[in-house]
Amino acid sequence: MEENVSIEFGQSVPQQLFSLSDEEFLQTIQWKSKRAGELCKAAQAGDVNRFSRALCTHLKEVSKQKKQGKHAAEMLWASLWSEEAEEGTSRSSDLISLVKSGIELSNKSSKASKKEKRKKSPELSWDEVSRLLVVWLDQVTITDPLRPYELLLLTELLENVGFRLAPSTLVRVWRHSLFAAASLCFNLEETDFSEISEDQIILVSAELPWRSGFLYSEISGAKNFRQLGQQNLRDCFFDRTDTDGTPHADILPRLDFWLAALTRSLFIGRVWGKSVWDQEAQDRFQWLVETLVSAYACSGKMALCSNHTVAHHDLLTLATYFSDLGGRSVERLYLKSLDSGKKNPRFFIQSDERPSNQSDWSEWAVLRNYWSDASNLLVVTWNGDLPVLSLSAMGKLLFEGCWDFSLTVDGKAISGDGDWSTLCWNSDEDADYLELQMDLDSGYKLERQILLPRNQHFAFLSDIVTGTETANMEYRSMVPVAPGMTSSLNGETHELMLKTKGLSARVFPIGLPQERDFFQPGGLKLNDQSQLELHQQAPEANALYAPLIIDWEPELKRKAADWASLTVSEGGKISGRDEASGHRLRIGAHQLLVYRSLKKGETSRAVLGHNTNYESVIGRFDTNGDLSPLLFVE
Repeated sequence: MEENVSIEFGQSVPQQLFSLSDEEFLQTIQWKSKRAGELCKAAQAGDVNRFSRALCTHLKEVSKQKKQGKHAAEMLWASLWSEEAEEGTSRSSDLISLVKSGIELSNKSSKASKKEKRKKSPELSWDEVSRLLVVWLDQVTITDPLRPYELLLLTELLENVGFRLAPSTLVRVWRHSLFAAASLCFNLEETDFSEISEDQIILVSAELPWRSGFLYSEISGAKNFRQLGQQNLRDCFFDRTDTDGTPHADILPRLDFWLAALTRSLFIGRVWGKSVWDQEAQDRFQWLVETLVSAYACSGKMALCSNHTVAHHDLLTLATYFSDLGGRSVERLYLKSLDSGKKNPRFFIQSDERPSNQSDWSEWAVLRNYWSDASNLLVVTWNGDLPVLSLSAMGKLLFEGCWDFSLTVDGKAISGDGDWSTLCWNSDEDADYLELQMDLDSGYKLERQILLPRNQHFAFLSDIVTGTETANMEYRSMVPVAPGMTSSLNGETHELMLKTKGLSARVFPIGLPQERDFFQPGGLKLNDQSQLELHQQAPEANALYAPLIIDWEPELKRKAADWASLTVSEGGKISGRDEASGHRLRIGAHQLLVYRSLKKGETSRAVLGHNTNYESVIGRFDTNGDLSPLLFVE
């Protein structure tokens, strides 16, 4: 062995170290202090047995330390939350199986009953787990080294049950992990992250350095490696969140993996008594968690976020704890109420703050009426070619997916550039409202209105197409309906009913005539792609308004309904349909007015006795016939 061959964090790791014997490898380690502890002395002497005893003692203390504090039990094996984030390989899968065997062994009660001990499939012993780990490590080579997720699994294995492994196995696992961590440290600056997901970036560049720096704290350079991970955690977090903590919509499909890495890192910081970040970052993390809880539906998942290994409820519960949200915060009360153990929990949580949020930078919005088991939740993102929405009505998923459209003008298809922007966001005591816009070909524009009232069970969705030239316009709006929904059409009108267990929603295309007419173009249906397809035409026009009202108020589901398009006038002159559009919907005794200006008027306009200068008006008529506004947009 060459005398100058050594291993430490921040320096090049000679590849010949990989093939050294355990005795030789231990002697190459550069320790941070000459005031050597037992680990260092044993390693310098090349005494593997002595080193394994010292390491076993050290890891037993680490394991004990990790089990202290609230929620420690849930966090011990949190690396498995990211199981599906790793591209499936048989090698990684085998390691996951071994880790799970270790968990079963560590959880095995010494006071198990005789009946429990007579299981038909006996568990592996620690000796067998150790033997299989050695076999598994034989697959790791210089050309096929430990992958980041495998390093995370081995790190957690060492922290939790390393002291239970056979001495020779313990040393092999420890040295392989050290070799991989030191190699990662030296190569981190040159790593190309352009083709990997945000959760993998934070794992490789931040979580692993932060965690390895603690596990190998006595080795030279480990502190700097840990501090690099700490800085990268902050940078990765800030790069993907707005100043109010809202995460960018790009990461929503894998947000649980991303949040898992942050939550694990916060936990490890508490284990070792080191804060991950400063107060500014901690505050932003708390705001992030508040936003994510507001996007968590009663059905059990965060809207528009895939559900992978860890249940969203469990992940959010732990994230709220490590964000330092108070135990009486509305977010923690909401999660606790949903986890009450009751089959159908009933609750309403009073809060002075509205549970809604929107970020232009993050390109997503959370519209929510209140904190309850029967709350309505509408989440929208617009970071792609089409807006994506998710609507949960009284806890039942109603819509989810891309909100598509098609437009033809004089028979020519018109498409958009996919660059959506926010025109308006408003959240008050009456409703949450979002308006989006995208430029289309040939000078056309597409605007979308989304409204969710605070105290009523309906949603309003509309499309507005405007152009500069008069033409024959044909438009289709296609809203994605959740799986399991069935539909039925009213025999005489354009009303459509959507149903699933526990929910009935009536859909009213108020831009169409109420009565069906074979000779009148347009219609509403649930198409073969499970999309709610609204079809409207506007002959000889340069603007089109296509509104939908979706109502799921239980008390109104059997009430008679009718609607009509209204006459809009300006200065005593009737406005054209491509200048302004007004509509009235009546369900039982409830009446709703919808008005939209498609061209700016010179004076105020009148619709159903209501005079307005606003661009958009949505409101209900009270028992005296006065308009109670839900929305005014200038």
